[in-house]
This record gives sequence, structure tokens and C-alpha cells, in this order.
Amino acid sequence: MNLGFLGCSKIGIKIIEALKSIPEVVLYGCSAQDSIRAKEYKEKYGFLKSYESYEEMLNDPNIELVYVSTLMSTHYKDVLMCLKHNKSVIVEKAFTMNAKEADELCYYSEKHNIYLGEAIWTRYMPSKAIINKLIKDGVIGEVYHVDANLSYSLKNVKRLTTKELGGGILLDVGVYPINFLTMFFGYDFKLINSVMVMNKEFNVDESVMINVVYKNGLTASLFASMNGVTSKKGIIYGSKGYLEIDDINNPHKVSIFDTFNKRSPELSKVIEFEKQVNGYEYEFIETIENVKNHQIEPNSMLHSETLKIMKIIDEINEKSIKVYK
Repeated sequence: MNLGFLGCSKIGIKIIEALKSIPEVVLYGCSAQDSIRAKEYKEKYGFLKSYESYEEMLNDPNIELVYVSTLMSTHYKDVLMCLKHNKSVIVEKAFTMNAKEADELCYYSEKHNIYLGEAIWTRYMPSKAIINKLIKDGVIGEVYHVDANLSYSLKNVKRLTTKELGGGILLDVGVYPINFLTMFFGYDFKLINSVMVMNKEFNVDESVMINVVYKNGLTASLFASMNGVTSKKGIIYGSKGYLEIDDINNPHKVSIFDTFNKRSPELSKVIEFEKQVNGYEYEFIETIENVKNHQIEPNSMLHSETLKIMKIIDEINEKSIKVYK
């Protein structure tokens, strides 16, 4: 399948590494706002062609699938441009800046029967099914609480500290704890409270803390920040034990702890997930299969789920207590 890159990004370099493990993928073309950058990207990473503009690439009939990794603030117009050129699209997270933009893109995709998927890689990984089975099999009993955090030192990253570029931690990193929770337990919860620590200088959220409760009583605490590195762990607590996922952004293993009739937890088992190229290959393996089957959305991240995530983000942005520092 002939793949075109709309945006010559750093994340794209990791994608290229993963794509080399998929024989049917052809790195056909790349485009950037700067045609010189596109040409350099082509020569460095082995694309067959580079283009003078996004439009030139999208007008090439040989391009079958477009990977969009531009700034979040331009995802809406960039993806819409791809769809209007009748190109199948997989777009980096966060899907768009808000639910309204996401809804319009999904509507266009569905109306015109053009594939559109969100590249939130953890949704496509085999680890998701393994963790889900452990929960459903009752290995840790009835789940009553979830903790998930993901933070990095990112204050030197311009796109994160520039509001006009889609800056702030919620859209860029906060989507991972939200996806970690919802891909195992769904969306039937109420936002109890959320706090955004705002950077006065840049007027963007540098930390966000989110607390929710489900109708069945399950509670969850989520955290993301650009101030430093946290454990990145996800912990799912149940009446008989808990699961500890080592990294919610790129899980390598899940540790099962037994607490049934015990004063302290005991490690009972560690499940290591299968070796991978770098984890990004799974979203493209599924995407290629979906496009070949004339689907319009990923099995692992339905349009309805993308829209629910964006609505959660909108609600957090709207209702959060904002503390300026």
C-alpha cells in the first residue's frame, strides 16, 4: 500500500521504523509546509517522492493512505483536505482540538465512505486484549479504583507551550490516561472534579488532575504533567488484588498482585507482552487491513469512541478549576 506522510515530523521517524516491518507498505511520498524539509526527509528516510505542497501529494493518484502528523491545531483542516481528495487517513492524537471538529471530520468520512482513524497507538496494541481478559476473568475480583499517570519534562517543547499551536498537556499527554481508563471500563462516568495548573507565562495547562466516578461505584484518578517524569504506571485495584501496568503509554508488562485475605500485597505473576518493533506497527497493520476491507473506521478506535474522548476533553477544559502559577 502506497503511504503518504502529510507532515515530516519527529514522531514520523518512529512510525517509519515500525513500517519497515510491514512488507506491503511502500513509503511512497512525503510533504511538508517547507518543500526543502520534505526533500530532505525523503532522502534521509527512503521515500520514493517528495512534493512541493500537501495539495500536490494529495493530487497524486498513487497515494492510497495518508498519515497526518501535523500540529494538533491544524489537524482539522489537514484531515478534511485529505478526505476531500478522497484519501484514506490515519491522524495522530489528539484527533482534533475539540469535539465539534472531530464530529465534522467523522461525519464527512462516514457520508463519503472514506477511511478515517485516530493513531492512538495503545488502543491497537495486543496488551489491551490481555489486560481486558484479566479484568473480565475476575483475576483481581471486582474492580473498584483505577490510578493512571503520565508525565514528562516537556516545558522546552514549543508546540506544548504555545496556545495557538494546540499547546497544553491535556491534549498531548492527558489523552493517554483518559484512553487507558476508557478502553477497559467505558464512558459511563461522571466527572467529579478536575484541576488544571496553568502556566501564567504561556497560558497553557502544564498539569491536569482528573477524578471521575462510574455509575457502578468505580472511581478513577488520572494525572498528566509537563513538569517532570512520573512513574507512568496504571494500577487497576480489585477486591482480590490489583494489576500494575508498567507504562500506560507503551506497556511492556502487567504484574498481578494478590491481596485476598492478606495484609500486604503479594506478587503472584508477571505477564510480559510480546516483543515489538516499537509499538507503532500495530495501528498500521490494522489500518491497512481496514482500508483493504473498505471500512471507514478502525475496529480498535471507533469514530464513536474518538468523539467520546474529545467530549471528555471539552468537559475537562470547561469545568476544571484553573490554578495559575
